Amino acid sequence: MEFESEFKRLYRPLCLYSLQYTCSTDEAEEIVQQAFADTWEKLHAGEWIANLKAYLYQAVKNRSIHYATREREEILTDEMPDELSDSTDDERIALAERDARLWTAIDQLPPERRRIFLLSKRDGLKYQEIAEELHISVRTVENQISKALKSLREKVIRIYTFFFG
Repeated sequence: MEFESEFKRLYRPLCLYSLQYTCSTDEAEEIVQQAFADTWEKLHAGEWIANLKAYLYQAVKNRSIHYATREREEILTDEMPDELSDSTDDERIALAERDARLWTAIDQLPPERRRIFLLSKRDGLKYQEIAEELHISVRTVENQISKALKSLREKVIRIYTFFFG
């Protein structure tokens, strides 16, 4: 049961951590799932892992770098975002965990509010475009975005600047 709770707690942050290296959501999820599967096998074979979280982050990092090097070497050189190229592992882990908290908070928004929020902040639609697409008033869009931001501010200590810009 402890392994299952660790899976639930670490899955999303590990995926976001892997995504920083792979730039592929599907590949990041596959890497994390395989890391958990391999760890599960090691534990059931009687191996002892002193710090499961650290072990999984290292396993995911190694697999992600291997993928990026093998399939997308340019990500690690020319195309890596500047803010990640100089980051330490601890900074990347902190960023992934912060992202996971943010997405968990977004997932907890009421469905229609979440949809409106993501259309605005993730997809970059203007309030008028959202209103037209969803057949609602611009004022409703404004109110829902405002309520979403208020809720996120309460749940997440530090949120990306672009969500408030």
